[in-house]
Amino acid sequence: MMRKLFLLIAIGAAGFVSAFPFRTSCGKVVSVSDAGIKDMEYGQVLNTLKLINGDVCGTTNVSITIYNH
Repeated sequence: MMRKLFLLIAIGAAGFVSAFPFRTSCGKVVSVSDAGIKDMEYGQVLNTLKLINGDVCGTTNVSITIYNH
């Protein structure tokens, strides 16, 4: 329940603040708000993306790669 709430908040906030695309392990692309992750450490961001991946694809047992431009 908490993960789904977080996902809805992240996606809903994306319309009001800057967002970045996140391609999940099952190939779906979701927009993730950077407002909630600006103050997070790298490991926290990875865990958050794994939770989002779990909600969208059904698995959190994945390797996440973050590309900086």
